[in-house]
Amino acid sequence: MARISYKEGTSSFRRLLNHSPEVSEAYWGLRDALNAGVLTPKIRTLSFLACDITNHCRY
Repeated sequence: MARISYKEGTSSFRRLLNHSPEVSEAYWGLRDALNAGVLTPKIRTLSFLACDITNHCRY
């Protein structure tokens, strides 16, 4: 299982991914499906942007 470091600024999502196998498995399964080309690159990018806007993510 992949682990995301949260040394530089902790977030609840990162802690949840690292400590909940079910959430981690679902997250990485979704990422693998997206990376495998289930969606076109344009739709994939738009879905990430929509999530970022909805959740007020900062880059």
